[in-house]
Amino acid sequence: MKINDMFLKDIHRNIEGVITATQASDEQVYQELDEYVVTKELQGHFKTFFDAYKKGILGDTSSMGVWIQGFFGSGKSHFLKILSYILENKEINGKTAFDFFTEGDETTRKIKDDMTIADMKLAADTPTNVILFNVESKHAAGIEEKNSLVNVFLKVFNNSIGYSTIPQLADLERALDKKDKFTEFKAAFEAIQGESWEKSRNEVDFLEDEVVEALVKIDYFSESAARNWFAKYDKEYQISIEDFAVLVEEYLQAKGNNEHIVFLVDEIGQYIGGNSSLTLQLQTIVEELGNKTRGKAWVIVTSQQAIDKITDIAGSAALDFSKIKGRFETTLSLSSANADEVIQKRILAKNNGAQDFLEADYPNHENDIDSMLVFEDSPELRLYNSAQNYADVYPFVPYQFNLLANILTQISKHSIQGANLSRGERSLLAFFKETAERNADKESDALVSLDQFYPSLEKWLNETDNAKVIKQAEENSRIVPDPDDQFNIAVLKVLFMIKYVDQNIKPTLNNITNLLIRSVNEDKLALRKQVEMALKILISENLIRQNLKSFVFQTDEEQEVTRLINNIDLNETDVDNKLAVDIFDANVGRNSFSYKNIHASGRAFDNRYNFSYNLYVDDYAYRKNSNPNLEVKVITPDYDGLWNDEAQLVIQSTKNQMLINLPVDAEFMNHIKTYLRVEKYITTANVSSAIKNFAAVKAEKTTENQDLGDSINQQLVDFLKQATFYFNNSQLDVSGGDFKTRLNDALQQMAKLVYHKNDLVDAAISEADINNYLKEGADSLVAHNENQNLIDEVKRYLQLQESKKLTTTMRTLRDNFVNKEPYGLVNEDIEWAIARLFKEGDINLFKNAIPLSTTQDLTEISKVIFERKAPEKIRVELRIRSNLQQKKMVKELGDALFESRNIVDENSDDRTRAKFIERAERLKDEFKAYRDTPGRNYPQAEIVTEVIKVMERVVDARDTQSFFEVLKNKEDDLLDLAEDINDIRNFHKSKQKAIWDKSRDYISRIQDNTVKESTAEIDEIITEMTSIMKQVVPYRELPKLGNLNEQFESKYLEFIEIKSKSAAEKVNNDKEETLADLDSRDLDDRFKVKVISRFDQLLNELESYQKLDPIELIPVRSAADKRSFISQFTAEENRIRHEKAKATIEVITQPTVGEKGASYTAEKPVKVIESIQLDSLVDSRTRVKTPEDIDTYVNKIKQELLNKLNDGNEIDILL
Repeated sequence: MKINDMFLKDIHRNIEGVITATQASDEQVYQELDEYVVTKELQGHFKTFFDAYKKGILGDTSSMGVWIQGFFGSGKSHFLKILSYILENKEINGKTAFDFFTEGDETTRKIKDDMTIADMKLAADTPTNVILFNVESKHAAGIEEKNSLVNVFLKVFNNSIGYSTIPQLADLERALDKKDKFTEFKAAFEAIQGESWEKSRNEVDFLEDEVVEALVKIDYFSESAARNWFAKYDKEYQISIEDFAVLVEEYLQAKGNNEHIVFLVDEIGQYIGGNSSLTLQLQTIVEELGNKTRGKAWVIVTSQQAIDKITDIAGSAALDFSKIKGRFETTLSLSSANADEVIQKRILAKNNGAQDFLEADYPNHENDIDSMLVFEDSPELRLYNSAQNYADVYPFVPYQFNLLANILTQISKHSIQGANLSRGERSLLAFFKETAERNADKESDALVSLDQFYPSLEKWLNETDNAKVIKQAEENSRIVPDPDDQFNIAVLKVLFMIKYVDQNIKPTLNNITNLLIRSVNEDKLALRKQVEMALKILISENLIRQNLKSFVFQTDEEQEVTRLINNIDLNETDVDNKLAVDIFDANVGRNSFSYKNIHASGRAFDNRYNFSYNLYVDDYAYRKNSNPNLEVKVITPDYDGLWNDEAQLVIQSTKNQMLINLPVDAEFMNHIKTYLRVEKYITTANVSSAIKNFAAVKAEKTTENQDLGDSINQQLVDFLKQATFYFNNSQLDVSGGDFKTRLNDALQQMAKLVYHKNDLVDAAISEADINNYLKEGADSLVAHNENQNLIDEVKRYLQLQESKKLTTTMRTLRDNFVNKEPYGLVNEDIEWAIARLFKEGDINLFKNAIPLSTTQDLTEISKVIFERKAPEKIRVELRIRSNLQQKKMVKELGDALFESRNIVDENSDDRTRAKFIERAERLKDEFKAYRDTPGRNYPQAEIVTEVIKVMERVVDARDTQSFFEVLKNKEDDLLDLAEDINDIRNFHKSKQKAIWDKSRDYISRIQDNTVKESTAEIDEIITEMTSIMKQVVPYRELPKLGNLNEQFESKYLEFIEIKSKSAAEKVNNDKEETLADLDSRDLDDRFKVKVISRFDQLLNELESYQKLDPIELIPVRSAADKRSFISQFTAEENRIRHEKAKATIEVITQPTVGEKGASYTAEKPVKVIESIQLDSLVDSRTRVKTPEDIDTYVNKIKQELLNKLNDGNEIDILL
């Protein structure tokens, strides 16, 4: 059976793809109404709409907005037109639109619900001005955006009521109508012009005189007023939305009879999409019409998008935009199921014979169809679900309904010309009808492939760039070598059609093959090979490109970009670096790993030994560090002579270099090169590129490259799981599920060989462990054998260094053992070994050439061992332990010098030294006290000094070895000194020192006096004392010295008592003379108290003196005090006289020249007492030889005294 014979209605009958209200003939409208399919979904939409619409007929409502939404081909535009027919109740051939939907019984009529029919009848009977228009087609170019939408509404409104579409003229016509002069004006104009006003008004710019004459003739304007109106005519027309609503309101009121007006606006979403200003204009128009007409004016619109998706509005405008949802309270959504059902019933409905045949034939092909039509990554593509479904949609496949609708929608979005598709209310239906017609002569085993829809699409594409690509390909002999074979072009058409719907279907080889299946008996394998060949040809011609498993149609711009990308040169290292990043950064992370030797157990070893390694891809170094011990090299196909050559891989792998053979293929390497070229292009291409749609092309390339990068990474993960590892001239057997685990296993094996001496470590010692060990005392019972093998290894290394006469520092040790082959230790390992060797006396440590001792402060020792910033300042030397002879020497010296028998520590020379030095320090400090007592001249002072010097040398020995050397050199001296030390110590710690000190004091009493006066007995005692104290070793004579001290005390006391008695007599005499002088004067008793107190003080002092000098000074001090008191007495007398003189005032008259005498007051002259020392009246030396000389001497004194008296003073002569 041919396909042509299967359909219920003639498939070749005329069905206009696009019918507009203005151009539709009665025959076309009749066909539309007659063939309109009211699907189950539409039953509900009709009910919803008329239920809402009747509210404005029966009462008032402001909810008079209807939003009809649905994807391309869903039938929303057709539904809008059908509503216009019903609301207008258009009559065709004696049959109203209402009749088309309601005639027949419940089973045959289009509308099933009685209530919907009643509401529809109410609407059809209500007089209604129906205005159906596409907003873009009515928009006038040049109209400002702020008024564009309201101007469109005004234009169609004016036109619907017979006025001009030019708003200025419409306003004139409306004004004439209100004055009942419009008809008269038209008649006058036609009489003047010779043509009707309706035919002429669009050219009114050229008819000014005629219009002016007509207006004057009907007596509406004077000529000047008419000319003035014309002068304003050319000015830009503006009308507010509110004013427009008032015009509609006035129109409805004038019509009366519950007149309605309905604006049916197609594709409003496309017009206002992305523009918040137009969106808010629409909201305001609906709002104003609702407020003014209360349900008599309706606005019904269509849009591919939901009401809240047509624009992006943020900020304060979002609050206003939310109102638009309220204005379009009635929302009708048409789904894809609606379009499927319409096409199936209107176009694909089968006659009974064909339906039965196809349903019976389906089981014969069901399995083949199901096995053939298996789409990859495209779950939404529907296939046949039953025999009836097969018969209903034949010769099409179910997936084609949704897919084609999405194709047309996306082409509309991506092409300016393609946007015309959205204006074809029945274009999707036309696509299926026309494609069915083109297959009408085929037999019942034929299926429609996707490329067969292209001729219908091509009509709308016209001369678009994409259409040109396909036309040019059709003329390319490399693509179409045989004009009768258009298969390569069919593949290209399919790729063009699905270019923008990869979310619905991925353009893989399998899927492309499925889309080209044209028979239920198709040999898919052969078809697949044919498709594969076609794809290669199209790629070679740059018409398509391959992106992983997908094949993508290329526009002219994309072809140019692809050419530019393919011409980009890559550096030699670009691919290697990309592989290195993807392998190591994405799958491994850090180029280091944690190793555990055979002894490692417990958490303490976790991440203790972290070894870094150098990374290579082929010979490209990536993340190379300073560790040459371990290298990992990934081998790719670009490494000639090594990749996949197992023999060479085994030979060239070494102990320090691991080779990893990566089993990638050429296609994978090409993908990487493609990725890198695209990446370079999108990061360097200039935005101002001359390529049209550059931004979109770049964005698409970016997305594709991201997908390619993801695929490369995924493929690489799989390849890495299959990689083989070679090390130390053999292939490694590695385990693990992923590359990171397998690499770690291989690195563990590598480290085991490279760092084979790491197993000298059997304990994970920490810094805290080392410090705790250093804190342990000598008597600790804890035995330490941790890492003993390593300690022995370090000791052997030190021995080797010394045998080579090389200096060893902590840096030397760290550089040799830490992270270095064959040890690979951490700092704590070597620090533990040093701490053990140092504390156990096997090594010496020097910081800045200064030696350390185990007995030093723990903090300092710890700092030295843990020094990592400048370890070269810490020198390490093997220590020579003390022998038996040295220990014996120390023991003997300790016994002799300190009377100590436990100085020697058999386990530690440092502790032996510390004990000895501790005692030497005490002895040194003790003898310093003996030496430092000034003026005592204690016996054997030079021995004391020598002891101090020798002890200082012992204490200052730089290290333990030097300590033993000092003792050896000074052994004899120390033993000699030991004989004197006890005598010196006994002297200073017994009464001998007190006897000595007393004798020194007694001798100083005599020898240190200024007055050299004593007795013969005293002198003899002093002589004998001095003789004893000058002896070198006077200790045996010290008892005798004590007896001499007693004798001296007795004799000296007698002598001092005599001298004290004489001095006391002189003090008493001076005291009496001073008191007598005081009594001779008229003074108060306070001076008497002072005199007695002062002289009694001198007597008291005298009693305490034991030396002669102060005793001899007492009489001198007494005489001076006497003179001082007498001077004080005289001064007091003079003061008293002056006080008395002030009480006696005399008035004295002093004559002046030529004037009377002037008077003034003055004190009466006072006679004062002048104290004169007698020795001041005479020369210090005068020789008298004769009596005359005596007279001369006496007269001289007399004259001096007379001179003093002549001054009016009294004289006190002091001897």
